[in-house]
Formats: sequence, structure tokens, C-alpha cells
Amino acid sequence: MRWRHPPMNRPLVDLSTMEERHVIVTYRLDRATIHELCAQLEPDLMSVIRHPTGIPPLVQVLSVLHFLASGSFQTTMAIASGMSQPMFSNVLSRVLSAPLKHMRSYIVFPQVEDLLTVKGDFYALGHIPNIINQKSYHLMNVQMVCLADQYISHVNAKFPGSVHEACILRNSSIPYVMGQLQRHCVWLIGDSGYPNLSWLLTPVRNPGTRAEERYNEAHGRTRRIIERTFGFLKARFRCLSLQEDGPAGGLVAAVELVDSEEEAAEEKDIDNRNNVIQQYFQ
Repeated sequence: MRWRHPPMNRPLVDLSTMEERHVIVTYRLDRATIHELCAQLEPDLMSVIRHPTGIPPLVQVLSVLHFLASGSFQTTMAIASGMSQPMFSNVLSRVLSAPLKHMRSYIVFPQVEDLLTVKGDFYALGHIPNIINQKSYHLMNVQMVCLADQYISHVNAKFPGSVHEACILRNSSIPYVMGQLQRHCVWLIGDSGYPNLSWLLTPVRNPGTRAEERYNEAHGRTRRIIERTFGFLKARFRCLSLQEDGPAGGLVAAVELVDSEEEAAEEKDIDNRNNVIQQYFQ
């Protein structure tokens, strides 16, 4: 006789009976945001309900949020959610894939009319003028750009860890977007592992003057916001801190030597950084 798994009793979660503080601690989002997220993802999650053991969208979203927040194992979270591990794996894949359709509605570069405010916010951090975004990288080589208020305005997670960060930058939409914004005199800032471009300011590797030292100090103060943003994400969703060599690896400050192509590009644009140093840090 074929052995069958006994039916699993799926716990019914009623957010209305939970204190708001408990909701945030458990799922890392407030009650209103969870309901808004469920409403937006429901069309993509409804197909699971048609299965004989159908799982309501709210249960799917809550189980995945708890998994991301706790950094637990799939098997443990599946049992807590009243699912089998294969079923939870399927739910996890669906819930993580569904928001990608809506990403461009939430992760956007600043519009032209917002540039003055954005530049002012960044100037308050390190007194470098005309900065609109910052860029840094996850060990998995996820390219991310954020604003001074930690609003994430760009994410590129298409490349594996073996791809050089500068290559990811060249093959992203950032060069095109920044090219369009150059007439507004704005820059990104990046670490010393990347080429100094007309729209990307990097630190001076071997500062020889007090002005260059002041520039590096201001650059470092301004770049800290991206580290805080990654730190905030890791603290909120513990699964991002589990391993350093996989998809949820930790943060790195990439300080690698760029190849000859990047070095050639940096030679052409080095005057741009020198002009900033001479104009604002002498």
C-alpha cells in the first residue's frame, strides 16, 4: 500500500488580532503594507488556490515574509506554515517572482524636477555638490543605487559573483541614464574599484595634497549612506546575512584593480574629479 502524508493543519493567521508591534517584529512590515502587498500580488498567487490544498495569498505572503525576516530553513518554515517543504519552495518562488512585474513602479531614478532636492540632501551628508545617487555592490554582485534618504532607485541582480563589478556597471542602464542627465551637472559616487568617469566620482587612491584628503573624507562620509542601506536590509531580512559566498552573501566594499579598459577610461575622465577637488576642496 502506498504511504500518504497525513493532511497538514494550516494555521489561520488573523492580522487583525495581532498587535501592530508584533506584526512588524514577525513580518518586518506593518499591517497596512502587508495588505497592500497582498492585494497587488493576488492575481499572481491565486493559481495556487486552485490546487486541492490551495493556499490563500495572505498565507503565502506571510509565510515568505516570516522566512525572509527570520533567516530560517525552508523545512522549518514550511512546518510552521502548515505546508510541505516542496509546497513552501513553490510558494517562495511565486511570492519572490511576483513583485518583479511591479518593480519599475517603485524603483526609479530621480526625475529632473527632483534633482535640486536630491542634490541638496546629498550635499548635507558630505558637502560634495551635485551628487544624486550612490552605488555599491553585494558580494553576489548586485548593483544598487540609493538616495540620501535610503530610497533605492536602481537594482541590477542579473549577474553571478564571477562577473567583475565594472563589467556589471557597463552592462547596466546606469551609463545611459547618467548620460541623459549630464546636462544637469549631476554625478554618482563609487568606491576605488571603479573607473573615474565624467558622471562617476571615485576616491583619490594616493592623495598628495590636503585638498585631495578633504575630498576623500567628504567622499567617505557621503558613501556611508549606501552601507547603512545594505545594513538596514540585512537587519530587517535576516536571510541576507546567512552566508558570504551565496545569493544571500554579506556586504563588500569592492577594492579591486580595474583592468586596462577601465584604466584607459579613467585617464580620460580624471580631469573631471580634479576640477571638483580644485573648485570645492582647495
